[in-house]
Formats: sequence, structure tokens, C-alpha cells
Amino acid sequence: MAGSARTLELGVFIPVGNGGWITSTNSPQLPATYEYNKQVTLLAEKLGLDFALSMAKWRGYGGETNHWDVTLESITTMAGLAEATQRIKIWGTVHMMIFPPAIVAKMSATLDQISGGRFGLNLVSGSNPYDLSQMGLWKDLNHGQRYDLGEEWIKVVRRLWTEDRVDHKGTYFELNDCMSYPKPSRHPTIICAGQSDRGFRFTVENCDVAFFWGSDDPASIKRALRAKEIAREMNKPDFKTNALVTLIPGRTDEEAQARLDHYNAGVDKIALATQAVEYSTDVSVTINQAAQNFLKQNETFSAVLPGTMAGSPETLAKRLAYLVNEGDIDSVTLIVPDFIGDLETVGREVTPLLRKYGIETFAASKAASVEEEAAR
Repeated sequence: MAGSARTLELGVFIPVGNGGWITSTNSPQLPATYEYNKQVTLLAEKLGLDFALSMAKWRGYGGETNHWDVTLESITTMAGLAEATQRIKIWGTVHMMIFPPAIVAKMSATLDQISGGRFGLNLVSGSNPYDLSQMGLWKDLNHGQRYDLGEEWIKVVRRLWTEDRVDHKGTYFELNDCMSYPKPSRHPTIICAGQSDRGFRFTVENCDVAFFWGSDDPASIKRALRAKEIAREMNKPDFKTNALVTLIPGRTDEEAQARLDHYNAGVDKIALATQAVEYSTDVSVTINQAAQNFLKQNETFSAVLPGTMAGSPETLAKRLAYLVNEGDIDSVTLIVPDFIGDLETVGREVTPLLRKYGIETFAASKAASVEEEAAR
């Protein structure tokens, strides 16, 4: 895009599930511990990343890697990280099916105090029946009904953040003279990963940011532009989008590709098959983009998510910039194999190269200041 530089926010999808987002015996076997995730988040803050996000997952997929059999709970993890950090924004994930709105309203207000206003929510409408039904908490709703529930849920939460007492009798929730204090100092940033037109409309109407899988392929760019198109149709031209991107860096393109090939050579087919079976039982599987990505991963025996970008810092910067500029992206959430070494490579080497393509990040400014300090 010509003209003034585009400002891009960067964040990290911290690995609260063992193994991170690569399903392979050959990939870094990341521990799902608070200490490791604190190390990752503190590094992200040091590198100048803008936010850290954690997923909510309740059941793993087994296999040789015991993939995601161990996971940290999202909200309590982010409470700890809010206390451990100073600047970076802290976003936790909640399933609206299982967390009553009054509970989340108070949790959010508490986290607002801990973080000094840096807390945000990632809302999930529901997609994996096995994940929640093991606890007896899955609601057998179709795609549209889940967003109906979501709309009622978020409206109740926002009322509890602003009103003294709330009475509500809806389809999914009932509150009787409900009080919720303290109130948050500001309304937490709310993101949602709905990627269908229904999902985008829910997100534009009720949230601040649309969150979706991203790559530099035409389908990803079309999806990103569709979110902005719907936002304009709904008279919200300033609505923001966030792309989830997997990067595998190497000193050269060949080295990065060799890493990817090595991960795929050790793909955990049992874990992928289990994941596919679970998502395929969703009545909305054909509409659910996350489910479709996981099914494709199983069909191709890929250890990484569809759209993963592998390459040198120069190649990654060029491909990431293409996605951001062509898809009109406002922020990017990063997944990498090694959340220490690889995250440092992206922060120190990839982000400065984005400037060549008209993209400014706070991380690039931090990298430049580190170089200047080292030169003195």
C-alpha cells in the first residue's frame, strides 16, 4: 500500500498446551507450565510485542506426543502473567457456552485491576463437542444458535460492567437483581475467532477485533477482506482485524524448509486423527473454519497448521507484509516452533524488515534501540 506507513500490532499465542502448535515427535516438546509461559511472555514484552494471548483447551489428543494432554487454564494463567508484566496486553480465552456472563464480568474486572487496564477477552462460541461434553457442559446448538447465545452473553456482560443492578430473562441466561462490583476501569478489548459471515457479523456488532487464521494465500486474504467489508456494511469502518500466523524461521529459506520437513517427518498421526474425529462430530463442521483447518491437517498428515510460512527473515517479512497489506490487517498473532529462540528471531530480525514494505511495529523500534545501545 502506498502512502504513510501502516502501524501493525504484534502478539504471541503463548503455548499453554504441551507441544505448542506443532504435532510432531521431531518438534520442540514445549512444556505446558506457567514458568515456561511466563518466560515467553516476558520475552515478548522485552521484544516490544503488543499482546500475549492464551487459548482455552480442556482435553488433549494423545498419540505419541500426548498432544495437548496437559494444558493450563487460560484466565488464571493470564492473571499471573498480568502481575508478572508491566506493558504488554494480556488476553485470556473463555468459552461462552460454559462460563456464565456474571462470572466473567467479575473475573474481567479483577483482571483489569491486576493488569492496570491491559486485560482483554477472546470469546469462543464453541466448536469441539468432545472438549466440553466430557464435563457435561456442551450445549448441542447449531451454528446460528451459538452466536445467538453469544449475543445474549456479551450484552449481559457489558451491562454488568456499567449498571448497578441487572435483571435479565433471556433464552440462555437469567439474572435477578444481579450486582457486579468492582467495575473495570475500561471495557476490556474483546476479540472473537468467528470466521463465517455469521461469525463476522457477531464480532463486528459485539467485539473490537475479528481474529482468524492467516497466511499469504488468496483464501486467507479474501477472508480478511470479508471481515472489513462486513464491518463497513454495518457502519463500523474502523473495526480491526487480527490474523493468526505460524512462522518457521531459518537463516536461509532452505534451512527453514528443512525444519518444516523434519517436523512433518515426525508427524503424530494418532493425535491428528483424534483431533479430526472430535471436530468432525460438530454439527456445524462444514461452516467451522477451525474445524476445517484441523481436518485438512489430518488429511495431509501435516504437523503444522495450514498456511504455515517457512523461510529466512527476509522471506518471512515479505510474505507477512503481503498478507498485512493485501488483507488490510491491523494486528498479527504469532505462533512459532520454539517460543524463545524463534520468537527472538522474529522480534529482532523479521520486524525491522517489515519497514521495507511500509509496516511499522513497536517491536522494530525496540530492536533498533537495542542495536543503537549495543553500538555505543
